[in-house]
Amino acid sequence: MSNEVKCPECKGKGQIPCPLEYGDDDHPDSCPVCAGNSRARVPCPECEGSGKVDEY
Repeated sequence: MSNEVKCPECKGKGQIPCPLEYGDDDHPDSCPVCAGNSRARVPCPECEGSGKVDEY
């Protein structure tokens, strides 16, 4: 049985800001993940949105 710990990527929230990089520019309306919404959040790919990962 493994112990689960808070995900280091999302800090246990289960969501992260848009992961696509556009440098210092704002994300364009054509961004396939956030559609230009700087407040959009997506499920964390590390913990699949659960906020927890198995302790290694």
